Amino acid sequence: RNINFFIIMKKFLMMLIAVVLMTLSCVMFFSCTADEEITKTPVSESYISAAKEILQDSVVLNATAMQGTVNKTLLDEGCPLKYYLNWKDDDILNLQIREFCVGKMPLTIWFTIDVKFMQLNSWEKEEYQGEGWIKFQGDGGNTVYTAIDEEYDNGNGGAGSVTGFLNVNTNEIEFVTNFNVMNFSSDVYLQKIDPTRIDRFEEEFAQYEKDLEEYKKEHGIE
Repeated sequence: RNINFFIIMKKFLMMLIAVVLMTLSCVMFFSCTADEEITKTPVSESYISAAKEILQDSVVLNATAMQGTVNKTLLDEGCPLKYYLNWKDDDILNLQIREFCVGKMPLTIWFTIDVKFMQLNSWEKEEYQGEGWIKFQGDGGNTVYTAIDEEYDNGNGGAGSVTGFLNVNTNEIEFVTNFNVMNFSSDVYLQKIDPTRIDRFEEEFAQYEKDLEEYKKEHGIE
């Protein structure tokens, strides 16, 4: 009798586990489906209009050049990096980086990509709380090693990518650019866009280079 009891209990527990797993799978499936529909829903015209006002011509942001987990810009605050911007459609923005080589980077990068704007999914809303947040994302970015100019906007065809978030109410931005070259990325940590930094770019970059030299001396880096 005891053996039969244990057999019955074992079967019951296995059935219970199967039911729980099936329920969790259904919840995850419907949650992912709902999130997919959310990201496919167009961003409101007012948000896109605000994004166009914030992201126009060029912006200067602090960024770190990361090779894997190693900060090649060396300084924790990164370096001032100029991003060239050109709107191609209502919700498609071409983003370019030109002649990017700082700190201990072993190569010079030019990069171009088209990003599209979308709504945040449920998990992203947990991290980026409050009104005004929209997501921008792009795949197929091109990394090249010769100069590009304003006419070069071929933002598709490569393997680079961008994933980021913009708050159109507070001007806060955060995004990662994956160049798909030697595990390099450009990480823009959460910060506010200041349009006046364009006028101070040369001055800020000169200060970065000065701070970089001091850092190298302090740490014995050639």
